[in-house]
Amino acid sequence: MMYALKRSTRKSGHSVITTLPPDIMSKLELVSGDNVEFVIKDNVVELRKAAEKKEAVSQDFLKMAEEVLDEYDQAFRGLVDR
Repeated sequence: MMYALKRSTRKSGHSVITTLPPDIMSKLELVSGDNVEFVIKDNVVELRKAAEKKEAVSQDFLKMAEEVLDEYDQAFRGLVDR
């Protein structure tokens, strides 16, 4: 199903803003504060909820790495001084 909704724009500081109607928020599963993406192709703009970025490195790995660095800190410092 396709339909069009009109909204006006207004200036806010150095930006131009508009609002999203509740039915669009619901359809895109958006809540206030979510990030959105504007995809532009051939003068058509698609609005969609931005994918949440996953952590590049898990917190468990970072904790383990920190423990190893702490344990071998003196050895690493000795290598730097060579």
